[in-house]
Amino acid sequence: MTTCPFHQPLLDLDNFTHGTPREAIADLRRQHRMLWQDDALNGGHWLVLHKADIETLLRDPATFSSSFGPLLEDFPPELLEMQRQAMTFMDPPRHRSRRALVDYAFRKDVLDARKPMMQAKVAEIIDGIIDRGECEFVSEVAMHLPVHVIFTLLGIQKSDYDFLVRAINTMTLANDPDYAGDRAEGFAASASLVAWAAQFAAKRRKAPGDDLTSELLRAEVDGRQLSDEEFAVVFQGIIIGGTETTRNTLSWLIYELIQHPGQLARLQADPALVPAAVEEILRYRNTVVYTRRTAMRDVAFAGENIRQGDKMICLLASVNRDPEVFERPDEFDISRDPDLTRRNMRTFGFGVHACLGQHQARLNLEMMMQEILSRMDSFRLLAEPVHFRSNFMDGFKQLRIGFERR
Repeated sequence: MTTCPFHQPLLDLDNFTHGTPREAIADLRRQHRMLWQDDALNGGHWLVLHKADIETLLRDPATFSSSFGPLLEDFPPELLEMQRQAMTFMDPPRHRSRRALVDYAFRKDVLDARKPMMQAKVAEIIDGIIDRGECEFVSEVAMHLPVHVIFTLLGIQKSDYDFLVRAINTMTLANDPDYAGDRAEGFAASASLVAWAAQFAAKRRKAPGDDLTSELLRAEVDGRQLSDEEFAVVFQGIIIGGTETTRNTLSWLIYELIQHPGQLARLQADPALVPAAVEEILRYRNTVVYTRRTAMRDVAFAGENIRQGDKMICLLASVNRDPEVFERPDEFDISRDPDLTRRNMRTFGFGVHACLGQHQARLNLEMMMQEILSRMDSFRLLAEPVHFRSNFMDGFKQLRIGFERR
């Protein structure tokens, strides 16, 4: 068994004080194909570091299952049983039938029809800060568009936004004391959100509307409609996936453009580069560090003997900075071919669980950046950004910037 040469396991939270430890991941990738690391959670886990192995693993859900969840930490048994109604925790063929319920909401024609609503919100967000010359970018800009889009899509009233955003933060950032006391509190937030969503479903059945919630409640899977609880865990996955990528990636893009003024100047001179800039930041600062699978049987894989129950941690962050996959991987360069970047990066996962809302996320990012570039200039940091304390999500909880009206 190949083990880690460092004193601390890579996924120790102290290694993520300033975001993803890219140099440590690069060192491990150079030295190992895959390695075992001990931890305090059921003994240890495997780190899977190379693109080909990650893709092979994610293509084989019968051997490497999603049914124990995407996190290093194990879910409590009672919550795990409930979460197994969510797409994130399902393997084929059940996963395909659930995914088919929501795929249509992210088709190109549906996204195009959504653009006027999104553009109005984008303009409103920038209107709210443009005269001040400064803002806390994460909470005042980056979070607003994805929340508005996905909550509008689901038919959620604005009076419920604050509760749901707090629940999302507590769940996804449970290792950060500013959001939760510990992972157990995050699991509790998950349970409370599911309970809220089940009540929401019961109300919406009595008064359906023109929204995705009503469509999901009317739809049938295997000859029957979803129960309120089944809907609730699908709902939870949609709102988490629909908010986190845009919030974190947009904040990283502004930060990197401030750090790379030459790249910013190119983007301002040629806004047609915005889609390429979006692909590059998705690669360069992928916000989901890893995804977990669990071995369902003893198997030989990547030169190692895997035991049933072993946790397989696929380091998406490793693929996106691998010199065998990308030239100059540690350079932020918006002139890269966006199609090539999109094909080779693994920011949105791979295989049956590739993020179904990735095209919505890209559209969010592109529309926000177009509005920002057309109306704002002279960006600068007003303070050092503050990172999440998380080994799963990579982003800022505070990014104070200054700017001028363009």
